[in-house]
Amino acid sequence: MEKGIICFETGQFNRRTENEFYALPLLEFLKSARGINFIYRSIATLQDLRFYFEQIGKSSYKNKYGIVYFSFHGSPETIYLPGSGNIPLSTIMEEAAATQAFKDCHIHFSACETLNCEDTVIRDLKRNTGAKSVSGYSEEVDSVLAYINELAYFDQLFRFSSKATIKKHMEDYQTQLEKLGFCIY
Repeated sequence: MEKGIICFETGQFNRRTENEFYALPLLEFLKSARGINFIYRSIATLQDLRFYFEQIGKSSYKNKYGIVYFSFHGSPETIYLPGSGNIPLSTIMEEAAATQAFKDCHIHFSACETLNCEDTVIRDLKRNTGAKSVSGYSEEVDSVLAYINELAYFDQLFRFSSKATIKKHMEDYQTQLEKLGFCIY
């Protein structure tokens, strides 16, 4: 079982204000509901990201934080940092590989369309960084739906170690919701 989440978010520096998403309330809920520890950092530049990759690549963070969570705006094959512009996944891969920041971690991009790219780009990112998994969105997403999805997804990552089991639970999430007995009359 993974023990915590490291979250990078652009926070108040986002270029758009409609459909805004903030990760901190989600992390605080996971902490209070499930005891999941987290580190939250608001960043604006590629230099910030490099600094934090160096930090989380250190052995003192390994085995404590199993999810690296990017909460940004994005576009196909990129994330957006307000002080640096669009950063391609290939740059993220190079920076993370150099510091071992993603080694044995689940990587999640909460950024519209970032995973709208060739499968080989994602497979290379996973292989070259030693990540356990890479997840995110290939379409423009509604912030409320993304919040619900990420809450469910992170819960599954902390409950199960098998990627196949996690995928099955996410695919069957409607069945899980039905167990709540939610009704509208």
